[in-house]
Parts: sequence; structure tokens; C-alpha cells
Amino acid sequence: MAEYKEIHGTKIRNYTTNPDNPITGEVWYNGTDNVLKFSFPNIVGSWATGGNVNTARQSAGQTGGSSNGLFFSGSAPGGYVGNTEEYNGSAWTEVNDLNTARAYVGQAGTPTQAKCISGYDNPNTAIVEDWNGTNWTETTDVNTARQSMGTNGTYTSAIIYGGYVYAPTTRSAATETWNGSAWTEVNDLNAGRYILGGAGADSTSALAFGGDTGSRVNSTELWNGTNWTEVNNLNQVKSSLKGAGATNTSALAFGGNNPPDTIFTTTEEWNGTNWTQVNVMSTARRNHAGSGTAKDALATSGENPSLTAATEEWTINTPVGAFSSAPSLNTARGNIANFGITTAALAVGGRSPVVGVTEQFDGTSWTELNDLNTARHSSMPSGTTTSALASGGETATVFTGVVEEWNGTNWAETADLNTTRGEGGGAGASAEAALVFGGGPGNVTNTESWNGSAWTEVNDLNGGMIQSALGLGRTYTAALAVAGRNPPSSYLDKTETWNGTNWTEVNDLNTARASAAGQTGSTTSAIQAGGYTGTAYTTANESWNGTNWTESADLSTARSGAGGAGADSASALIYGGFTPSVTTTTEEWSGSTNLTKTVSTD
Repeated sequence: MAEYKEIHGTKIRNYTTNPDNPITGEVWYNGTDNVLKFSFPNIVGSWATGGNVNTARQSAGQTGGSSNGLFFSGSAPGGYVGNTEEYNGSAWTEVNDLNTARAYVGQAGTPTQAKCISGYDNPNTAIVEDWNGTNWTETTDVNTARQSMGTNGTYTSAIIYGGYVYAPTTRSAATETWNGSAWTEVNDLNAGRYILGGAGADSTSALAFGGDTGSRVNSTELWNGTNWTEVNNLNQVKSSLKGAGATNTSALAFGGNNPPDTIFTTTEEWNGTNWTQVNVMSTARRNHAGSGTAKDALATSGENPSLTAATEEWTINTPVGAFSSAPSLNTARGNIANFGITTAALAVGGRSPVVGVTEQFDGTSWTELNDLNTARHSSMPSGTTTSALASGGETATVFTGVVEEWNGTNWAETADLNTTRGEGGGAGASAEAALVFGGGPGNVTNTESWNGSAWTEVNDLNGGMIQSALGLGRTYTAALAVAGRNPPSSYLDKTETWNGTNWTEVNDLNTARASAAGQTGSTTSAIQAGGYTGTAYTTANESWNGTNWTESADLSTARSGAGGAGADSASALIYGGFTPSVTTTTEEWSGSTNLTKTVSTD
């Protein structure tokens, strides 16, 4: 077995307290506390897009997590279905159907050994079917036929609670447990409810939350194998939600709605005492399928409000980043053209008032260099600190098509844009290959490509966007157009990606905004920080993994029209902007942070 020194290159060191910048996995002795401590990555859960189901439906059952799942029953446009699909972590495959088509079912077990419990087949049915990995077989019925119940457990130890029953019609509080051979009625919930969420290990451990008791609720009850006890509420009042959790002390509640028209993306995490809001889903949904654990879960199909086939996977693998203070600009301004990476960046032009000032950051400080020939703000940037283009923008009085090329020392005018514009997006690796898209005046959709000597119009954006994030892209063949607004006041959350030929709409931001910091990443890894939401300057920051936007740690200072620089979501620089007054302040983003923990001697 390798020793600590062989792995980390040093022996365990003594410190009076803790080292200033411990590396991941480092162990040290804290002389003040007289304990060993170690550093480990700070990561959280987030949702990522999975493969779409073959048959979109609502109120289906499901077992499994992000890498394998079983999705069965539900209500589809043609009626109630018995369709069953298996998930392998990327795609759904249709397999053998249930014997009884139905919806609003209960669920228990795993993808290879599952139970489909009761449900609605006009009217309710008490039928239970078992899945053996190949076929469904009818087994012992529940005592009380019901729909839209809470449920959790294993193939041989399960529990159902609540739901909607008929004769008499009521929101039920009834609870039944399964021991592998029979269903037994046990103590009721404190409040009868249906379309609730549920989680737990087996027939001795359950958590019931949200739902409808006659009105939508956020109340939570915990089952200890004998009785239900009221515990702390969800943060949101909702029904038609789903839960995931292998115990009643660690669970997720996700999606749902609160009529008449609010459908949620929100996720809450239960730690055994309280619910905490965590990262949201990309697709708001209700009456979806949900299963898994608090660390590995699956949200599938449902309504938004029409049926969606989308699947999302919850895993604990997203690093927790943070912003810290960095050296300030010399000249306060907003609507800055921005170039480069965290340790080599340019801040070019801006307002108020309109200036042509150029400053360069070398990782330590900002230095003023030669100005633009035409002072302006909101130019579309592309390139690096040694080879760049500032294209278009706005002078103190008009939009302009002027393009200037930077060689590391000076700006020189080159061929103008075909379409006069500003406040659009730009991408490109250097002054010899660039892309400009969107912007204003009005709501420009067209895109222009630069080959080092001339601009050529190429395929348009799918929708116009002014005051977008000034583009995200390291090359002119791969770029993102993110957020912005449609004049006069429609703020956008949309994202489009460029593949060198066409723009394609992909997953949206969580927070609609305009004038967020740009050039902070690539088409596969980026952040989107700050901006204006239509009512306020925002600190909101989101990370892009090539598929989804995930909420990350916020800026310290809410700002709009800031400059940005960064190669990817691991590190970035955000500088200047409106707060609402113009500012010189700079913040540096680190996409991952570490936590310190004491080594237990128990």
C-alpha cells in the first residue's frame, strides 16, 4: 500500500492552525486544536439532461437512479398505458408492458425487481404487479384501492400511504405495509392527502411531504415503523411533486405545482431535520415520475403543462465555486468589450461617459495601453490579449459598424461589418477568424463570419437578442449566444449554440437577464454572471457544462454590463459594469473550492 509521502510528496506537516492553501487530499496536524485535519473537494448535487423517454406521459411509476431506471404505466394522449421502458444512463428502451394499464400508481423496488402498486384504471384498482427484469406478474392486491399515493420501499418491504379513494370519495390517510407476502393496514397519516411526495428505505422508514389535503400543503410527516409524526415543512407549498430517498433522514423533493398555473423546477433536500432549497431542474414539471436516492435520482416525463419526454439525472458531482476580490480597473465603466482569460485579459472601451480606454490584466494588476481609434461601448469582442477584434458598438450618438484589430500594442481599423450594430455577441480565437451575431438597433438576428480580410453573412440566430452576454466561444466555429432581451422589455433566458454552420436552441438559463458578463468560457464549459433582470441588477451566477445551466455561487456585487474573461467554468474574471453607478471593482471566480475536516479518532 502506498504511503502518504509517496502520494503527496511530503510527510504530514505540523501547523499552528491550518495551511493557507491546502491542496485536495492534504493532511496536516493543527497544533492549536491538537488534531489531524484534511482538505477535500466541496461538491453539491445538480440536475443534468438525460435521454428522452419513448412515450411521454404523466403520473407514471418509476424505480432506479441516474444510471439505470424502470419507467412504467401512466396517462398518455391515447389513454392509460401499461408501457414499460428501461434506462441505461443514456437511452430508454421499450420492454414488456404491464398486464393492467393504469396511472397514478405506487412504486417500490429496483429496475430489475420492482412493484407497480394500485393506481387508477377508471376507477381505482387494487392490483399489484411484480417485475422480474423481463415480465410483469400479478401478485397480492392492496387492501384499499387508491391512486396518487405516497410510496417507497423494496420488493419485499414496502409501504403506501395517503392517496385518493372512492366509496366514500376522500383524501385518504390510510397506510399499508408489505412484508413480502401480504399487505397489512397500520397507523394512518395525521392528515389525509394525495398527489404527495414520498421517500424512505422500506416498510419501517418513510417520509410523506406536500400534496393536497383539500388545499395544497407543504407539511411533512415521518414514519418510524409504528407511527407518523409531523416534522418540519417544505419551503414551498406544492402538490403533484415527486421524491427520492433511501432513508427518511436523507431525501429530495422535486418539481410539482401550485395551481392555477405555477409549475416548479425547484428541488429541496431533507437532512433529517430541515428542508433546504438546492439546484433546480432545467424543465419545470408536475405529475412526473421520480425515484432514486438523495445522491442519485431520476426525474422523468410529466407535464409542463403539456406532456414532456425529458429526463433529468441528479448526481452529487458539481464543484462549489466562489468569487473573491481582485485588483480593480483604473477607469470605471460599463458595457465593456472583453477578451482573454483569467490571467491575461483586456477591458476595452465602455461608458459612462463613452471612452476608448484599453486596459490589460496580467494576473496581478490592470495597466492602461493604447486606446481604440473610435471611442465606443458595447462592441462585439473576439480574440485574445495579443490578437483581437473589437467589432461595431455604439459611440456617444450612434451605432457603428467600425471594426478595429489589436496586435498586442495598437488598434488599427479594418473592414467594417456588413450590418451596423452593437450590444451583440462575438466569438473567435484571434483577429484572423471571428464571429459576430445579434445585437441592435432593433433586434438583429443575422450572423457574420470574419476570415481575416472580409465579413460574410452566414446563417441567422433563431431569435433576435440584444444585450446578450457578448458571446461565449474560443473559436468562430463554436459559440454560445446567451440571454439578452427583445426590445423593449422582454428579458430572455434562452441559449443558442453555433456549430460553424447553424444555430440551435439548447437548454435555457435559470434566470432570464440581459447584459451579463461575456467571454467567460466556451461552448462546453462556461459561467454567466450578473446582468439586469428587468427589475434589478443581479448577482446571479450560473455554470454551463455543455448541456445545462446550474446555479452557482453568486457575485459579491450585483452588476450589469461588466466585462468578463475566462477559458472555462473553472476560472474567470468579472470587471467593471453598472451597480447601477459605474464601478472599477473586479471579482475572480474559482470554479472549485475545498473544505476542511477533522480526522475522527473514534
